[in-house]
Amino acid sequence: MIKRSIILILISFFSFAEDFKSWEAKFTFNHHRFGNFDMERDFKMKSSNKASSSFILRPLLIFEYSQTSNFQIEDSEVFSLVTEVTNNVPGVNPSYFKVRFKNNSATSKELNLNIKRDKKILDQLGSDLQMRVNAKNGIKDFKLLVIDNDEGDVVERNYETLGTKLIKTNFGQYECIEISATSMDGGRIVYFISPDLDFMIVKSFVELKNGKVNTLMLKERPKFLAK
Repeated sequence: MIKRSIILILISFFSFAEDFKSWEAKFTFNHHRFGNFDMERDFKMKSSNKASSSFILRPLLIFEYSQTSNFQIEDSEVFSLVTEVTNNVPGVNPSYFKVRFKNNSATSKELNLNIKRDKKILDQLGSDLQMRVNAKNGIKDFKLLVIDNDEGDVVERNYETLGTKLIKTNFGQYECIEISATSMDGGRIVYFISPDLDFMIVKSFVELKNGKVNTLMLKERPKFLAK
């Protein structure tokens, strides 16, 4: 009886940890060379264990860089199911691709990709969600395998919690959890996650291998959606 009670408590904890709110938000993306662009992002809890996330960035009205991903969540583990990326900016090939994830593998016809690893592979938005879940559960340091949208390959990122930092936004200041993500061949990504805003990533920046920095910043208060 006692053992069963402990199991029920653990299940209750994990359900709470994964029960994020759905939201829509507007960000400003600052490219080191081309300046500022508006980005729209959303996150939707479809059920207790299914979620989706997407973003869209339009450098010009006729161009689009977007991603839409679907996930399954089990015992605080996020699993990417499928992700679709559109990038019709001139010079990018392919301009569209889909990646499917199953049994620690990632496959894509458009990328000619068929990769299998000894642990789960996530897409970029799935790794963001896993990081939020881990932050909410107090997990400070961890590793994730993530599909690189630019290279069409899998990279291992090492995530390290650096502490907390006060981040100023257009609608107030928020104490955020600062997390650094590094990989062997890529630049460093730093995330700032706000517990007061349902563990959203309110700011992030990428330190590129050439020393340049791209920044993403929450532009206005997110719109949390009723379930």
